[in-house]
Amino acid sequence: MSSEVRDVIIIGSGPAGLTAAIYTARANLSPLMLEGEPSSTSDQPGGQLMLTTEVENFPGFPNAIMGPELMLAFREQAERFGTEILTVKASRVELTGGAPFGVWVGDPAAAAPTYRARTVIVATGAQSLMLGLPAEERLIGHGFSTCATCDGFFFRDQHIAVVGGGDSALEEATFLTRFARSVTIIHRRDALRASKIMQDRAMANEKIDFLWNSVVTDIVGQSKVEGVEVEDLATGI
Repeated sequence: MSSEVRDVIIIGSGPAGLTAAIYTARANLSPLMLEGEPSSTSDQPGGQLMLTTEVENFPGFPNAIMGPELMLAFREQAERFGTEILTVKASRVELTGGAPFGVWVGDPAAAAPTYRARTVIVATGAQSLMLGLPAEERLIGHGFSTCATCDGFFFRDQHIAVVGGGDSALEEATFLTRFARSVTIIHRRDALRASKIMQDRAMANEKIDFLWNSVVTDIVGQSKVEGVEVEDLATGI
């Protein structure tokens, strides 16, 4: 535990967290960043762009840039101005009672916080929900993606499967129809959870098909995605 009260602690190290680090460091606030722990699904230092291949919609890169390369540049810029970055995961925060606020690393039940700060910036971003299949780690960036807007262009004229039945799944599927030959939404139920307007848009799109009461049991392919294996929950086949 540190008795020092920091000016700024930033939790998360994606584009938002590192941007906050650059600005606060340039203001001589000596920010401490808790960037998270390496993971294929969450708490990934650098955020979801570390799991993304070519980024074509970030200003200033007309020929695109690889997600990890972009985040490395963010990190180096933040460190250049004095940001201290620790590869640890915040396990608890205490934001009531006024400053200084407490931030725990490790045992969240510990009596005293690991760090204290006058300002805590939470920039933990979003988290991709994976299926838990062994092939996901091997094939991410090679036909398997968690970001349609990031990678959709690379699937031009392909048959694409989207797993899920909520707003995010339908939004991603609808976006992918700009590039794909067809999009199949695979959903474990016989009805969607998405909002009515998203359902209407998806069902009206002639490029989108639905595979109901089904789950993906495996992703086929060694070096790139070649297909998926699907189980019908009604028949078990």
